[in-house]
Amino acid sequence: NNNKQVIHGPSSALKELLENALDARSTQITILVKDGGKKLLQITDNGCGMREEDAEIVCERHTTSKLEKFEDLECMETFGFR
Repeated sequence: NNNKQVIHGPSSALKELLENALDARSTQITILVKDGGKKLLQITDNGCGMREEDAEIVCERHTTSKLEKFEDLECMETFGFR
């Protein structure tokens, strides 16, 4: 188990991006697709982004800002954490 997300094509990439937008509490989402997503797949939303202090560790292995304490596992409400 390597815990990596695999993108199998434009549709799975779109699903992942939409889940991210919903997790960010977006109320408006715009999708631009060219050539079935092979040339362009763009999502624009009005959701909130990550905290500035999280930007430094975002590429570290097994990093998540969704958990601060063990009890947080009991109340996960996002699409991007499984």
